[in-house]
Amino acid sequence: MKRFKSLLTVGSLCGLLLMSLSNPVLALERQVFRTSDRVSLHYVSAGQGPLTLVFVPGWLMPGDVFRHQVAAFSDRYRVVVLDPRGQGRSQVKVRDMSAQRRARDIKELLEHLGSGEYVLLAWSLGVMEILETSTRYPMPGLRGLVLIDNSIGMGPAPVSSGSRAARPMQRELFQRYVSDFSRAIFKRPPQDDLLELVERSASQLEPAVAWRLLDKPHAREYYKQAVLAASVPLWYAITPRFSAQAQELLALRSGAMVTLFEEAGHALFVDSADSFNAALLDFLSRLR
Repeated sequence: MKRFKSLLTVGSLCGLLLMSLSNPVLALERQVFRTSDRVSLHYVSAGQGPLTLVFVPGWLMPGDVFRHQVAAFSDRYRVVVLDPRGQGRSQVKVRDMSAQRRARDIKELLEHLGSGEYVLLAWSLGVMEILETSTRYPMPGLRGLVLIDNSIGMGPAPVSSGSRAARPMQRELFQRYVSDFSRAIFKRPPQDDLLELVERSASQLEPAVAWRLLDKPHAREYYKQAVLAASVPLWYAITPRFSAQAQELLALRSGAMVTLFEEAGHALFVDSADSFNAALLDFLSRLR
């Protein structure tokens, strides 16, 4: 793990984590709320505290991917993890899967929670969804943004992983694709049932619906401006693919925090859970 901006070394951060985030008994609540278009969305809630951490996973992923963060932080914060529509334990068959609707889901979740002060933390496609949310809606309780391993519209555009024409639409081929994708996001295979849960969630949607989620509704500049317009502290946690974007972010927002996880896969908060959690604790301590 490399820190572009750092106050603590990796070792001291991990030591701080071990001293500060012990949670031997985890009281986990699975709950459902109904959106304004009458879709049932599942979320997990654990812990209590004056600050709520709201996690949003990436493309096709279940909220289960953040299990290490729920366990680590629910002793001092309220931790909420959303299964977006069509993902995890949320309703799969829905009419509207647009980016605008998914952003509204996040806004309505926050209203449902009555969160007070909160931090939004999102990974992969979820990054664009929380930036859409923060751009579209007033968010008086927002105290911080954590953007995990996706483009933020800065620097050169990352190399695409494939053309639209190469997207498999036939169900069997799509199943094979998402199975391979589910394994590829980890540098090291999880030792629990997480991979099974990820694969199950990734295969729920019809292929055409799943692929449309990756069709960005805005040009890259939109997301860049959303990041620059955010008036709250920001942490950009990335793998090397997004290093150039991180450098531009620091040039434009000198107070931003950036962490490079060099030995992790796309799901860096799983592969390097202890280091990620220590860095997140550091970021949260700066919000006081």
